[in-house]
Amino acid sequence: MSRIRAAARTAAAAAAGGLLLAGCGIKTTGVVESGAPAEIAVGAPDGTADSLVYFLTPDRRLIAVPSGYAAAQGALFRLLSGPRERERASGLGTALPAVDPGLAATTIATGPVGDVVEVDLPINVAGLPDLARRQIVCTAVAGAASHVEARLRGLDTALAPEPCRAGPL
Repeated sequence: MSRIRAAARTAAAAAAGGLLLAGCGIKTTGVVESGAPAEIAVGAPDGTADSLVYFLTPDRRLIAVPSGYAAAQGALFRLLSGPRERERASGLGTALPAVDPGLAATTIATGPVGDVVEVDLPINVAGLPDLARRQIVCTAVAGAASHVEARLRGLDTALAPEPCRAGPL
C-alpha cells in the first residue's frame, strides 16, 4: 500500500508541476478603468405603465426609477417629495430643495403642446442648480417623445424650455 501511495503522490506532484509550468500565458495587469457605470431606465416590474422619476446616484448622475404613478404629474410629486427610505438607503438622493408634501401636490404638468410640456412648480426655479432642473425636466418628459422639452414655471419666473439631459455632466 505504501508503494501505491508513494506513486500516487509522485504522479500528483508531477501533474501539478506540469500545470504550473504550462500557465496560460496571460500577464497580470492592474485595474483597467472602463468609464462610468451604465445609466439605465427601469420600468415597472409588472409590465404596467409607470412614469419615471429621476433621482441622483452617489456620484451625482441621474437615474430613472419607477414612480408608482401613471402620469408625469404624479412622478413630479414623487420627485419633489424626495427619495423614499429604501431609495435613500441604496444611495439615491436629489439636488432639489426639501418641499412640503402638501406643496409638492400642487405641481401641475400639462402637455405636451407642440413639443413642450409646461411644469408649474410650487418653488422658485431661477436659482435651481443644473442637476435639480435636469431632474425635473427628465421626470416631466419621461413618457413623451425624445424631442419634447419642458418649460419650468416657478413662483419667481418661467425658464426657457429645455430637453432632458440625463447623461453625465
